[in-house]
Amino acid sequence: MQKRIKNHPRKSHQSSFQVTNNVIQLPDYTDKQKIVTKQGLRIVSTVDNNLFPQKVSKLAKESSTLKAVINSFAEYVSYGALLTENMQLERKLTKDLNKYYNWFELAKRVAKDRRTYGYGFIEAIRKGSEVFVYHLDASQVRFMEYFGEKPEAVAISKDWNDTRIRPIERTLYPNYDEDGRTIIPIMEYESGMIDYPLPMWSGAFFDAQVESLIGQYNANQFENGVTLSSILMFDFGDTTDANGDAEKGLARQKQKLESQLKGTSQGRSGKSLIVPKSGDVEAPEYITYPMQKEGSFIELQKLVENNIVKACSWFRSLAGLESAGVLGNNQQLRNEWELAERLIRNEQDIIMEALQKAFKGTAYEGEVMFNNQSPMNVVNDLEAITVLLEKKDIIGDAAVYELLMMMGMDEEQAKIIVGNDSE
Repeated sequence: MQKRIKNHPRKSHQSSFQVTNNVIQLPDYTDKQKIVTKQGLRIVSTVDNNLFPQKVSKLAKESSTLKAVINSFAEYVSYGALLTENMQLERKLTKDLNKYYNWFELAKRVAKDRRTYGYGFIEAIRKGSEVFVYHLDASQVRFMEYFGEKPEAVAISKDWNDTRIRPIERTLYPNYDEDGRTIIPIMEYESGMIDYPLPMWSGAFFDAQVESLIGQYNANQFENGVTLSSILMFDFGDTTDANGDAEKGLARQKQKLESQLKGTSQGRSGKSLIVPKSGDVEAPEYITYPMQKEGSFIELQKLVENNIVKACSWFRSLAGLESAGVLGNNQQLRNEWELAERLIRNEQDIIMEALQKAFKGTAYEGEVMFNNQSPMNVVNDLEAITVLLEKKDIIGDAAVYELLMMMGMDEEQAKIIVGNDSE
């Protein structure tokens, strides 16, 4: 009888590995509107398990360039002085907008949300003839399912990842609920948009992720990387121990020397290599290897930084990424501020327009303009000019003239002040 031969599958000698891809993708708005249910409420999903804003928020914190651009823009939006003929409106904006903060803080928060997520929200509460306005964290707000052209309500949750929390329902403007509350979205048209606009920096969405990974890589290398920092060539002489074992004796001597060097040459990532010498007694030789302190991917960092700034339609100088001395062109600084001021004023007008919706039909209706003073403008700053003139003998007329020009003063005025201190 012949034995039955079992066919065993041949084992592949090739090693295999999984390639993981944790890169966050932008929402594909060609898909149908996705509805998710939470605690009985039907919500328009933001994709990524309804947590896309949370991922965007995390990324905006991890990318140093993106964080600098968003924060600097929001700060400039909140700086503008208010100009209005309605004194009640001025007092409401500066003193009585709500019990926690005024217009300047509200404008900063909303501008930061709109720069981060692409949209923002404010909540208006009416109590008789009074109106109070609050900022709502855009990452906590979701539109509820709707069948008309526009959503009519939103759901708000402090943690969309926690299925135990029931979101709060709120009515969207122009409707108010029985408590006199309404939510006012602040968003602009975007081509191909269905419900939630993309971040304005979506053109550099992947660059921001790369910058985040560069920082993580360098931190990990600093903490766990092994880098040779020095070599010590040392003649241990006769290392024979009491048992006549020269090899074990050498190992003990070497370990003793390594422990003495630890903390001075080793550090977290620097390692010292000890090389025993043999033969005639020689003086120890110590060779150091300076570590690269700039980190890895320097050129890539510059590339993604520039892409992020461009995608945000902002300027390196205003985000604190480049100093005036590096730019070396006073006129360039002025031109950049003129362009930036238009963006700042446009954002201020958009947020104020939303507030005027909240104030409609009350004593707080009225036109508001903004005076955004250049951060380089010291024409009216007598203290700053006095300090410069006091140092004129030290730094020279030309230097004072250049500094006044850099700070926004026109050419003729700078010449007059440098030439005549009394002016």
